[in-house]
Amino acid sequence: MSEENNDKPFDPSEQKLRKAREKGDVPRSLEVNALLAYAGLALVLLVLGPHAASRWLALAASADGLAAAAPGDAFAAAQRLAGEAAWLTLALLVVPGLLVLLGLVVQGTLIFSPQKLAFDLKRLNPVGNAKQKFGLKGLVTFGLSLVKVALAMTGGWLLFGGLIDRLGASGAMRETQWVGGLVVMLARLAGLALAITAALTLADVFWKRHEFRKRMGMTRKEMEDEHKDSEGDPHLKQRRRQRAVDIAMSSMLADVERADVVIVNPTHYAVALQWKRGSGRAPVCLAKGVDEVAARIRARAEEHRVPIWSDPPCARALHAGLDIGDEIPAEQFAAVAAAIRFAEAMRLKVRAGW
Repeated sequence: MSEENNDKPFDPSEQKLRKAREKGDVPRSLEVNALLAYAGLALVLLVLGPHAASRWLALAASADGLAAAAPGDAFAAAQRLAGEAAWLTLALLVVPGLLVLLGLVVQGTLIFSPQKLAFDLKRLNPVGNAKQKFGLKGLVTFGLSLVKVALAMTGGWLLFGGLIDRLGASGAMRETQWVGGLVVMLARLAGLALAITAALTLADVFWKRHEFRKRMGMTRKEMEDEHKDSEGDPHLKQRRRQRAVDIAMSSMLADVERADVVIVNPTHYAVALQWKRGSGRAPVCLAKGVDEVAARIRARAEEHRVPIWSDPPCARALHAGLDIGDEIPAEQFAAVAAAIRFAEAMRLKVRAGW
């Protein structure tokens, strides 16, 4: 695998990453799932553990009187004890499961891919499996496992070393005392597992993402072939066309502030015109549009205090007969002149402080 990666010096393209994702091939870290599961266990023990322990202690304290109690009372007490245990067990199963599911969604690794479920002879290839087990990927996984075992042994020794005296005296404890000790021990054990897994999760996530990017790397030929294929991809063509339209629209709207007047059919059409006095040319179309685009032109004109003149027939005629940058036709001179006179009158009023 290292030789193949050395022949792939280019980063993977978005198209290749998208195709890999469709096949269910994404970087996954099992350590993240383990960390979230342990976090769920620790959360349940922290929140519900003290309550469950106090309930069990109360039930255990009343156990001495159950022998002389009526059968119905003893059965009811057993039901209460079983109910408390069932709720805690359910929480220990549901909360970690929900956290793991949430982690899969956040990581983007919760993918249903029929291709992953299909039978593939390559998965039975012993040579390929051996490369995975004994190659760099396998060595890193083995190394992380060794580190996990070493940390678990060290942490376990430190954890249970402080509990040896208590464990030795557990035989002399009353029935109600060992329950509280059990909850404390379980909470510490969950905390130890959480700390060890958190330390390894960062390293595993970094390695899995690095290994995935290297594996998804592309050769120069793959880059060239993908570029050729993308030229005929209708989706990419549509995206390029839409990008060009968006750029042109942004440029056109930016030009509205340079207009002398915007002629509108109040709700449907808008045409922004500029007239350079003394140039010997007729007014020029800077922007035009219908419906939503017309509304954006009007809003842009209002924002930059460009006068707006309502003349529905002229607005429709200019929109139909002009492209951006064209001069207005002679038959619209009179109508446009009226609009420009209106705009100049408005500017004079603004200057005069009206």
